[in-house]
Amino acid sequence: MFKAGNDNWKTPLGYYEKAIEELRRSREELQDMKANNNLHNIESNLASFQTEIKELKSNLQTMQERLTNTEETAIEAQIRSAETQKASLAVQTELQALKEIMTDEQKSNYKILEELRQIKEQISQFPSHALERDSQTLIIKSLSDVQLHLSKLAAELTLVSHTSGIDYRKLQELLAEKKWQEADRETYFTMLKICDREEEGFLDSGEIQKFPRHDLYIINKLWVQYSEGRFGFSVQQGLWQAKKDCKRFAYKVGWLASLANSEWVKYEEYTFSLDAPKGHFPSISRLVGLDSRNISALQRRLNIFLSRY
Repeated sequence: MFKAGNDNWKTPLGYYEKAIEELRRSREELQDMKANNNLHNIESNLASFQTEIKELKSNLQTMQERLTNTEETAIEAQIRSAETQKASLAVQTELQALKEIMTDEQKSNYKILEELRQIKEQISQFPSHALERDSQTLIIKSLSDVQLHLSKLAAELTLVSHTSGIDYRKLQELLAEKKWQEADRETYFTMLKICDREEEGFLDSGEIQKFPRHDLYIINKLWVQYSEGRFGFSVQQGLWQAKKDCKRFAYKVGWLASLANSEWVKYEEYTFSLDAPKGHFPSISRLVGLDSRNISALQRRLNIFLSRY
């Protein structure tokens, strides 16, 4: 075998052994280089894997946050959907009521159109060959009749409820004559009649909720018009919104004499004039039993009544 310092390397065998030794040494160095290179690659791959794992964790956290937000949004959407369905049901109920009113009004309008057609025919039959004086007298009389008839038709259209069939022209006459007590009594008994509550003398919560809105509008319009804006349901509603307490509200409109001892004013002692407190009439104090001792029931009934207008 070849050894350092030996001259045998100069022989062919020495050359051969020296080449084999160098080849072995080169192979060991190459293996060492491969081992070092693999270790470097493993470390590099490990660092890359750690980066990817970190990104995956970050993405997972982001997805979890999005999932939480989505669940919260879904819950809110369900709540809004339920509220929307409830509002839709209320709207459908109102639309059905309006359809019924419109159907009744159409029947009434057909009657009015027919009467107007008859009036038009009467005007078209004026004699063109008559003397001028007689023609003028006839035209004036016919126009007067037409105007009177149209006034009656307008009153029927606006003052006769197509929901309840009640004729409010008597209430209009009493208000026009400033007969406040008579007008208030007329309002009171008419509303009881609509609900078939004459014997009870007041409206319970169920009857208040079912009371036709069309009639409320007619009654309110008449009271507001003839009281110069001092009386009416809409006036009372504005005062109620500011108080929302039945005792304070009753004291404000003059139905309660004292807040301290809850002393209610007797109906005979109401102020039947425009000098009465704003919102004094109509006296829904009697309609909802406002002078009773059950304050919670009164609060509920009053709130239902004024929210319906």
